[in-house]
Amino acid sequence: MSDEATRYQENVHTPTEVANPQAYPPRVVKSYPDAPRHPLPWPPEKAGHRLGRLLADLGGITRSQWLTPLDMLPFTDSFEAIPDSDPLQWLVTRRPTPSGGARYSAEWYVVAGPDSEVPTGVHYYDPARHALVRLRSGDYRSWVASRPAATVLVGTTVFWRLAAKYGEMYYRLACLEAGIQVAQALTVADDQQASARLCFPEADVTELLGLDPREEGVHAVVELVPPVPSAFGGPSLSAFPRAFDAHAAVLAHSRPGPEPMPAPPATEGTRISLPHATPDLVAGARTRHAAMRGFSGATMTSADLATILTAYGRQMRWDLPANLVEFYCVIANVTGVPAGAYRYLPDTHQLELVSEGDPRERLREAALAALTQQGARTANVWLLPVGDAEAAQERFGARWYRVQQAAAGAALHRACLAAAAVDVASRIQNDVLTHLLDDWFGLTGRKRSLLMAQLGTEHPAGPRPEFRLTW
Repeated sequence: MSDEATRYQENVHTPTEVANPQAYPPRVVKSYPDAPRHPLPWPPEKAGHRLGRLLADLGGITRSQWLTPLDMLPFTDSFEAIPDSDPLQWLVTRRPTPSGGARYSAEWYVVAGPDSEVPTGVHYYDPARHALVRLRSGDYRSWVASRPAATVLVGTTVFWRLAAKYGEMYYRLACLEAGIQVAQALTVADDQQASARLCFPEADVTELLGLDPREEGVHAVVELVPPVPSAFGGPSLSAFPRAFDAHAAVLAHSRPGPEPMPAPPATEGTRISLPHATPDLVAGARTRHAAMRGFSGATMTSADLATILTAYGRQMRWDLPANLVEFYCVIANVTGVPAGAYRYLPDTHQLELVSEGDPRERLREAALAALTQQGARTANVWLLPVGDAEAAQERFGARWYRVQQAAAGAALHRACLAAAAVDVASRIQNDVLTHLLDDWFGLTGRKRSLLMAQLGTEHPAGPRPEFRLTW
């Protein structure tokens, strides 16, 4: 079956030339100069304001880094290509989640009801001022919510911010970053029974927010139900398992989860069982950062690998199947795990061997930039989610490409959060020709590897001088 998304996936692997980059403004924060504002408490960590902290942890400007020309060298052809007229240009602001080229295309809107912590209405979150900009008054939750949520967050992507740097590849990055944003939201809003939807009538929501859908796409909805005061609990019902299970079946039927995708055929490959792990994604969200200078090449423990892979394959509270992508990885220099390519099986917490042997040279051939090539030599784990375009298109129609890329981005972000919690460095790479690895993985039909993340011990010169802006 052929469609525009299929042609896009098959033909766009690298950034394309942008004819007139100057046509795109350098602003990375939207402005509504005539709209009323509602300031959120600062600093978010100490204010006790759940929504304010959540928004800061999603898209706030939370830290600044001092970079040198040497930090920029892997992203340019030479030192001569790095402008040095103003040394303050290297004091850069960062946000909690990764974004291609630090373009920060993701935006968040708030649809608040009477029980929310902010005034009822539709608001835009202004990360530069940590404030809400009121766009509409009134309760519009019925336009966007699927359950009785007090507050609904709407995630969007400003396309031109990515297009100005990556050309035609902007849509791929926008979809991937939508998944990253949702994974971050469900992690930092875990105490509010957060759930997300990526399949909804986005045309209606776009109209509610007053957006031009050609310039800014609505990609996700996150619904929040804040906790109520705890009551005195009664005795346990564990002594009556049959009655308990009968009632649990009714509850599961009242709000069923998404149906899984067709399972791939079973194979007889060698399997390796991994140690039990409990990743702390919330802790990782506080310390995650991209490995600026790559990795040192030190050996990784099997316990750290198990932590990373547990998060990689974890199901989220959203409307996509748990197996929308398959969880492939490449491993080298990990204690107790032979070098090679594997498929991670979340249900059994095992690695299934796909191709054995040292993968570094093959990974290096697929890498484009110098930093990515360095990671091909010195990282320990390379994660590559794999998607079946044919099965996804049959289930999701024209939306298949978007949700599959989002699932890949979310899986890698979860893994990076888990890695940060155990002091393992990571970097999500978009400058890798992942399709060159598909034959090695034995992928057939319309199965494709979608994106790569590299993980390992951070290079000693990697961490940059950094200032937290929210403490």
